[in-house]
Amino acid sequence: MEITPEKEQAIRKRLIDSNNYPRLLGFVLDTLEHGRAVLSVEVTEQLLQLQGIMHGGAIASLIDTAVAIAIAGISEPGDRFTTVEMKVNYLAPINGGRAIADARLIKVGRRIIVGDCEVTDSRGTLAAKALVTYIRI
Repeated sequence: MEITPEKEQAIRKRLIDSNNYPRLLGFVLDTLEHGRAVLSVEVTEQLLQLQGIMHGGAIASLIDTAVAIAIAGISEPGDRFTTVEMKVNYLAPINGGRAIADARLIKVGRRIIVGDCEVTDSRGTLAAKALVTYIRI
């Protein structure tokens, strides 16, 4: 299924521009392809925890949103889905620049969808690796 410019715009509007939480955190949709989405966020002071590195919850939110947008790219406009499980390994700190989440769908079933996501910093250092499971509702 091809992602037309119109479909990408609709996904961007629904899941980033009109969605309060990703908008609050400053998420930007950089790339949308069939089964893949790349999101990024500027690592501002508001996203840092007390040690001066990006908060794990902000990283997890970036991952979850990236996988959701990858799923939206293969779905029909009215389809609904939600996260049922997420496993994140934090591998290196992110203390500035941009955090980039590259989500790819690895299993698309009738009800269950599994995505893989890697988060890197501006230098390309792998900072987090996640496996996320969604269910169609």
